[in-house]
Amino acid sequence: MNAQRKWTLLKLFTIWHNGSDAEGNSDLTKMEWEEVKKSLWHAFDVLDTTSHLKKIRTAQVPKTKLRVLTNNLGHLLSVEQAETIWDKVPKDNIDFDQFIDVLNKNLLVGLDKHSGAKLVGLISEIDNLCWMLCENVYRQRILDDTLENGENHVAVNGEKNVDGDYTNIIGSKQPPRIFCSGDCFKLWKIFNFLVERAEDKSLLFPLLTDIEEAERIASEICQTVGLPLPKVNPNQRRGSTDILLQSFLIDFSDFVKVIVKKITKDNDTRVISHGISEVYNQIMYDIVRKGYMVKFGNKVTAWKERWFVLNSSELKYYTNAEEKDLKGSIALCQACFTQSFPDKPGGRHHRFKLHTPGKHYELSAPDLKSKNEWMADIKIVVSHIGTGPSKDSLQLAALKERKKEREERRRRTAEEELNRCAEREKLLERERQLEEERRQRQLAQEEILERERLLALERQKRAEEEERRRRETNELLDEKKKEIDAERQRCADTEARLQAEREALMQQSKEELEAEREQRALVEARLREEEAQLEEERRRLKELEEAKAALEAMVEMERALKKDEEIVRNLQARILEEEYAKREELERLQAEQNKKLMEEQLTRQELEAAHRLKEEALRLAKEQLEALTREREMADQQLRDAAEKLKQAEIDRQKIQERMKLKAMTSSSRMAGPIRTPDPNPFVTHRGLGAFTEADFQRRQQSQEEENSNMSSAEQNLSNSTQAITLQTEL
Repeated sequence: MNAQRKWTLLKLFTIWHNGSDAEGNSDLTKMEWEEVKKSLWHAFDVLDTTSHLKKIRTAQVPKTKLRVLTNNLGHLLSVEQAETIWDKVPKDNIDFDQFIDVLNKNLLVGLDKHSGAKLVGLISEIDNLCWMLCENVYRQRILDDTLENGENHVAVNGEKNVDGDYTNIIGSKQPPRIFCSGDCFKLWKIFNFLVERAEDKSLLFPLLTDIEEAERIASEICQTVGLPLPKVNPNQRRGSTDILLQSFLIDFSDFVKVIVKKITKDNDTRVISHGISEVYNQIMYDIVRKGYMVKFGNKVTAWKERWFVLNSSELKYYTNAEEKDLKGSIALCQACFTQSFPDKPGGRHHRFKLHTPGKHYELSAPDLKSKNEWMADIKIVVSHIGTGPSKDSLQLAALKERKKEREERRRRTAEEELNRCAEREKLLERERQLEEERRQRQLAQEEILERERLLALERQKRAEEEERRRRETNELLDEKKKEIDAERQRCADTEARLQAEREALMQQSKEELEAEREQRALVEARLREEEAQLEEERRRLKELEEAKAALEAMVEMERALKKDEEIVRNLQARILEEEYAKREELERLQAEQNKKLMEEQLTRQELEAAHRLKEEALRLAKEQLEALTREREMADQQLRDAAEKLKQAEIDRQKIQERMKLKAMTSSSRMAGPIRTPDPNPFVTHRGLGAFTEADFQRRQQSQEEENSNMSSAEQNLSNSTQAITLQTEL
């Protein structure tokens, strides 16, 4: 009985001592909370019916539509009448931030009470609930977009057949791309994993991903199942220009359409489904590589083929690709490394060794390419393990690295585009300069023609003047001959004088004619120089005409570029209009927030008064807690005293048992004698007074009664301390 009571007291003491540690202290991690938030955003988005009809998300949903979703979430989290939380919200239209805030304060806070498999199961049920709400809407959106684009088959829409797949409802002759509901759900989870984030790693809403990630997923699906990789058109330009990042971001519907477009039409649906499952496992479970290799056994020294699976922390190997019979796992750490071996004749080829701190594993790959890939992937995993306290998975780290490379590549492309624009501007400026030079040359040519006309007129005028002077000179000579003849006949005396005058006149005429000849030679030399200049201008004009033909070809090319730029400007104008609309909405929200801020300032004084009252109550509670702590310490001391007494009582009991055993052994060794009558004084023997007298037994009984009373008081003190601890926990 004492032992049972002691065990009970120790058990209560252990429960009291470890009571705070027994409670669950698991919190919802940031990654798990983001996954829940992504799923809820999809459900919220499909409830916004205007987002697909108007092609513009209003980002608000009437709270009447949110009641059914909230009720279903309440059933999952065991909360009765969860839809009543919207009765406290005065607004009729709720945006996503308000929706998450209300759920987090009233409903999702229950997730913190769970941990481990229970928490994972609840998050999976929330994903299934949100996907059940979104599936039909996404299928209809893909169908509507496909009909608008004039395509003759649909990716995911139709009626289920016997195998659970979807058949085309349009009735097209070509086979449709078929994805079952499970494959669509896996693509949905992959899309959620690949969504874009801000620079501070927070989620961006609406959820969008890069189109290159969709193309990469399509290539991964084809590569996993051995299908031909999708062709990439290098001349394809996405969006209006590479400089705009928004032209590369797509939603889930476009994500599925890109994957379907990249996959060959003649592929088997079950093969594609298997590829989607493999890519899903790689991304969601952080699988780096899978494949067959031959392993040299350490216990059984023989080569055995195993199916290896490499993840972010270990290398597992199974008997086959079904991954049911796990034969072992190799934990990877920063100290692990691989060592390659050259091939030997008659031995295993493509061998390498994996070194771990406690053991070495010798492996053989099917070919040299697989060997190098396995060694490279193991090195990547080991380097990722050695990066420190980072919690990012390999897939998430690879996603960040791809995003960084895309941004760098697009930045370079944008710089090249800006350089092309600058060169185009320079070319236009050069064209304007050439046009100005052409105009100036045309004016110079007109001026040369005018000068030629003036020179021709001057030449004609000079020829007429020379002819007139020649006629006048001839007439003058004739008159003078007549006068000389008349004078010779009239006066012989004056013949000498007239002859002298005639000779002087002839000399003067000759000088004038010589001067006229020299002047004519000068004019002709100047005309020859002007004709040479005119010939040079004609040659330059021919070169300008050839340059004009080349420039006209370049102008035609620039016209095509201008058409592209016009398209860019139209798209930029449309984006600016959307930005203006968003800015007006933000200004309206800012006005509402200012109004709420004024209301909160009015109620702040009341809250401060209530806060002071709470502080006073908290101070009183702390004083009570200190008193209870002191009482608990006293109870602990009493419990320790009781335990010491119990220990001493146990020692005394053992001593009494030893004495009783000794007495029994002594009595059994006596010789048989006659039957005696009971002695009225049992404490007196033939040797005198016995070792134990009646007073000793009375003292022993009294000691046992005191121990019982002490145990009762210890139990009472333990009960009081337990009540005090309960009160402290409640406070």
